[in-house]
Amino acid sequence: MKYKYSLGMYEKALPDEMSLEEKMTLARESGYDHMEICIDLNERRAARLLWNKKERMYWRELADKMGVPFTTLSLSLLRQTPLGLLDEAQNETAIRIFDEGCRLAVDLGSRVMLINGYDVYGEESSNATRERFYQNYEKCACIAASYGVMCGIENAEMPFCQTIEDAVKISQAAESPYMKVYGDIANQNVAFNYDTDRAVENLLKGKGNVVAMHLKDSTNGEYRYKEYGSGQVDFGRCVAAAKQIGVRIFTAEIFCDKDADQKKRITDIAGFLRSYLD
Repeated sequence: MKYKYSLGMYEKALPDEMSLEEKMTLARESGYDHMEICIDLNERRAARLLWNKKERMYWRELADKMGVPFTTLSLSLLRQTPLGLLDEAQNETAIRIFDEGCRLAVDLGSRVMLINGYDVYGEESSNATRERFYQNYEKCACIAASYGVMCGIENAEMPFCQTIEDAVKISQAAESPYMKVYGDIANQNVAFNYDTDRAVENLLKGKGNVVAMHLKDSTNGEYRYKEYGSGQVDFGRCVAAAKQIGVRIFTAEIFCDKDADQKKRITDIAGFLRSYLD
């Protein structure tokens, strides 16, 4: 590989109307090393969990041939049924989704699978939901270990897991080498109200535990749709800190702007981020 790190493109950078192969082609042509495939609430993307063996091998072989492997997989579908829900049937669904996600990751060659840092989503967190999360998280640790899949919990926008340090504490509770952290550089800065000194100090506490990092910009608490370089994230200091603690897999967590020139936009973002990563 040309670089001593891998820069990926989040597949949701491009319109849903585009086929997966079209997205892969644009990612390769725009200067990315891998593409983060997403399994979420979108019916087409969720249905990938049901791909048969032949379909899985087709996409893995195509990704390898095109030079844009699915190095990381985002299992955002768990946001619908987080691991902390108190309903037993929903717990079973969440564990099944996690298991299916691991199997898909193995078949597609994904080395890291992301889960969001939520005990619950859209409802109030409590001691009971946090306790239930940890119970199910230990079950997930056993599943991840059985498949040999590295699972990274992402620091998100909820108090349960806002910072890299929060995510590290959660991951270490499972006492498993397969349960680590998938950091998010913008969420980290929002958690510290864009105080870069504090954000970096906390990020450095992730040494030895952060296996990948989402890169995106943010301002005024906006987590997803800020254009790179126009927000308050200090990419120079934060990327340097991520590299200092050993992170080498990065993904540009870009969200689609349907009005933009798609190829120019994602190419410009790749260039912007490489200016810091290099």
